[in-house]
This record gives sequence, C-alpha cells and structure tokens, in this order.
Amino acid sequence: MSESPSKYVLGVDIGNSKTSYALAGMDGAVHRILRSSGANYQEIGRDEMVTRLTQSITQIIRQQAITLEHLGYIYYGAAGADTAEDFSLLRRAFSETTPNTPFDFDNDGWIALHSGTAGKPGMVVTCGTGNTNFAVNRAGVRMRIGGLEEMLGDRLGAPAICGYALAAARRSEDGRDEPTILTRMLPAAFGLRDTSEFINLEKSPSFVEKVISVLFEAAQQGDGKSLQICWELAREVMKIVCRFYDALFQEEKQFTLVLEGSFFKARYQPLMTMLELALHQRYSMELVIPNHEPVVGAVLLALRGCGTDLTPQVTDRVIRTYHQAEKSL
Repeated sequence: MSESPSKYVLGVDIGNSKTSYALAGMDGAVHRILRSSGANYQEIGRDEMVTRLTQSITQIIRQQAITLEHLGYIYYGAAGADTAEDFSLLRRAFSETTPNTPFDFDNDGWIALHSGTAGKPGMVVTCGTGNTNFAVNRAGVRMRIGGLEEMLGDRLGAPAICGYALAAARRSEDGRDEPTILTRMLPAAFGLRDTSEFINLEKSPSFVEKVISVLFEAAQQGDGKSLQICWELAREVMKIVCRFYDALFQEEKQFTLVLEGSFFKARYQPLMTMLELALHQRYSMELVIPNHEPVVGAVLLALRGCGTDLTPQVTDRVIRTYHQAEKSL
C-alpha cells in the first residue's frame, strides 16, 4: 500500500565539517538519519551546497522508499546564515534544492536552541567549531549575540580555545608569561621537542581536539594558567547569559540555558564546575546539555511548520526515536 503524501518532515543541520539529516513522521517518530559532508556555502560555494543537499535529500528519502511529494516540510539550520545577504542567497538556494517542498531556515544556532528547549523559550550558548548564541523569551522576542568570527568579538569556539592553550605554552616557554605545565605537556602529546615546532603542524579538527584535551588535563592537575583560561571561558559564557537575561528574561521567574556543541558535551572539568557554580549563584535557571545532535531541533521546527503541536509526548518521541535511529547508522 503506498504512503499518502505529506506524511514526513525533514530536519537538516548544515555545518562546516558535516551535515546531518533526520527524517521523521508527522507524529514525531524519526525513521532515518543521514550524515554527509559539510555544506556551508561560505566554505564550498552556493552551487556545490545545492548539489550536496540535493544528493543527500534524495538519498535519505530513497532509503525510506518515498518521494519528495511525501515531504510536508523541511527545516534547515544553516551555518553561514548570518547577514541579510546570506539569508537572501540561502532562500533562493533551498528553493532550488526542493522546488515544490515548503521549507524554512535559520542560523544553526537557532536549531541548537530548540534542540535543548524542545521548542520552548530559553537561551543557547554554543561552543564547537565556532560560537553562536541565541535567545527567545515567552513573548516571542528573540535575540542573537556573536557567532560571526573571532576578529569580531567571539571568544568561544574550539579553534579559539586551542589558540589560547598554544599561546600560553609558547609565551611561558620564551619567558613572556607565567609558568605553565602546558609548555611540557603539549609538545609531549605531539612528540615535539618544544612549542616552536607547532608552527609546522596542520591545525586540523583532530589537532584542535587534542590540544584542548591537554589543556583540561593540565587544569585538572591544578596548573594555574590552565585554570585561568577555564575561568576566562566561564566568564565569557556568563557575559552572554547576562546580556540575554537583562534584555529578555528579567520578567520571567526562571529560564532554560542550553549549552550546545562538542566542547560543552565533553563536560571538561574544572570548567563545568566553575560555570555551574557561577550560573546557579546568580540565576534561577535550568541548565541543559543535550545528549542528542542539534538536528533534533530542526525536526521539531519542521513539525511546527506543519502545524504540529510540540507537546511533551511529541518532543519525547522525537528524541527517543532519534537515538534509536542512530543505532542503525
């Protein structure tokens, strides 16, 4: 028996290094997950983005033995959706990708927010490849802070944090800054003689991840400089939260803060201890670190785009079946 049209929604999380797709029924049950290469147009160009999205969407609906006619809605969370020009370009590109399918999109930070709040009000601070921060209150007033690039004020994001650790080690070794065991630990982790040899290494994602893990190992050992970096990172999160709170949440008794991205999900200590103590000292809030990917937020927004009420039962079903679908990857 053939499926009736408009029985599915698709959530898409477009990133620099990977793009995630989640196909769900109108009841919120996730049937398929697909992960493919990054499709941020700022990295690969508009035409290549359209090609990659088209190929991957075709692949996931074929896996479910359906056609585009069965898709009632697509929601894209797009890295690179920053300026009015970006939004104009992306809207045309997505229209070309699936010409007859209703869709909407926003910056990928917006789906990260909804992934953690289950479609409800709150704020998100992300720290992964980059840093993006969004908030929306109960009145529907929304706000974005940062998420452009380090030279424009972003101080979170794995590459930036990697740079803080490498700079601390090098400045300590040549006498420009206070002592730190990073001077010894970082070269040893990479089989180098000293910190000057880092200039010859490719700063790949795996490199960045390894540097950050050494930074937090040093912090756990009580290294003063590493602990100072942790506190500066915690302070940056606090500054973002404070700005959102002052602008949007002063009239609300409690709010939800979502910490999203590989950096927070690693739950590095003692950073998380510092951050949680500081946050709970100042605010009445629920802290959420999702155990699922932000594409879940895109699925929730796609369901809302089709008119589905995001009840606790629906959101629980999306998250539960997403984890089940992950097992088949």
